[in-house]
Amino acid sequence: MSQDSEIERLEAFVSKLLDKFSTLQAEKKDLAALLEKREATIAGLEGDLLALKDEKGEVGNRVSSLIEKIEEWETGLNDSSVAGNTDVPGSEDVAVEEIQDGSVQGNLFSSHSREGTDKIE
Repeated sequence: MSQDSEIERLEAFVSKLLDKFSTLQAEKKDLAALLEKREATIAGLEGDLLALKDEKGEVGNRVSSLIEKIEEWETGLNDSSVAGNTDVPGSEDVAVEEIQDGSVQGNLFSSHSREGTDKIE
């Protein structure tokens, strides 16, 4: 009898062990599928990030180009006012112009400020 009870205990232990092993295998399979899905998501997000970086660079270049064009235009206006061109009203002082209410509007694109125009009252 003692041998039968030992064998029964061993059978119960092995059965429990096999059940746990099957549960762990199923969990491993689920985790592997989740990992594969997340890796695919990461790959897609990396592609999106690369595309956004390219777009950011392109937008930056376009904005820089626009700023350069505006600065060239302003330089052209300043050069024409120095040559005595009075066809454009207010072209004598393009970098800073006085608005009707007495406030002063400065040039946002100028790399230097004119004397006496640093303060806005």
